Amino acid sequence: MTLKDRCVECVNHEFRAESMGLEHPTPRSFLCSQWPVNQKVYVIYRVLVALGFLAWLIADVIYETRTFFREHTYTYLIYATNWSFMLLTLTSLLMAICVLYYSIRSGECLDSQTFERMPRALKVQWLLQNISYNSAMVVTVSYWSYIGVLDKSEVFKSTSSEVKHTLNTVYVILDVLISGSPFRILHLLYTVGLGSVYSLFNAVYFLNDGTILEGRHYAYNLLDWGKPSEAIVTCVLCVVLCVFAQIVLYELYRIRFFIYKCIYFGSDSITKSDSEMQRIMAAETDTPAYQTIEERGDRTLSEISEE
Repeated sequence: MTLKDRCVECVNHEFRAESMGLEHPTPRSFLCSQWPVNQKVYVIYRVLVALGFLAWLIADVIYETRTFFREHTYTYLIYATNWSFMLLTLTSLLMAICVLYYSIRSGECLDSQTFERMPRALKVQWLLQNISYNSAMVVTVSYWSYIGVLDKSEVFKSTSSEVKHTLNTVYVILDVLISGSPFRILHLLYTVGLGSVYSLFNAVYFLNDGTILEGRHYAYNLLDWGKPSEAIVTCVLCVVLCVFAQIVLYELYRIRFFIYKCIYFGSDSITKSDSEMQRIMAAETDTPAYQTIEERGDRTLSEISEE
């Protein structure tokens, strides 16, 4: 398959109305690792990640409110970074809860027969995962490309801020490569929607003379609505970053799946990986075909675990 054919295939599959939805034929993918690890290990991983993010968020709130926002602790909620960070924490907690619940309920046997359809809880998890992972990458790129360079506010120059704007994306990339969750390009619209809500909130806060740090009425220099043209350009750039971030997430998902096929389905998978992906894509409108692949994968993984 040529590069042109791959691009046409991707466009035909991803840019359709169904790809905006949150239905998926194999809900178990959201509860297991892509790799042949014991489900107990994956459950422990998800719980540790959730507890780690929760502890990190609590420590970050205490540190920043005491150090920078003593008079107005609610100011912590004005920053897009903190919106993204809280969403990432919420997502990790929900993922841990879902993995625990369904693993216990099914006796750790999460096969295609466990679910008749996509549970509502997993739809919410998928939604939050797309928004939080995408926004984390946007926040990181924005910070290290211009916010951290142009904005001299103390809150952006602290070590904790640099860590928060770096490890969030490091975690996202690693988790995409570990988990079995799929990604769709059109799901970037959910993050764009959240960004629009934040921009509106930021503008309303400015118009009502809300004070943040150093007497200014805006969170970021480039979102000063006293300079509307500059603020609008910033919002447009953030939308572009959302598109870029979702494409990166999608490609990481494709790379993860390709490596998985190459390792666990033998050398034939190197030449047939494109057709395998086509079959999986077709399965989103033809569930039985996808389940055939899943059953094949389950058998392969069981053989590996027996060895």
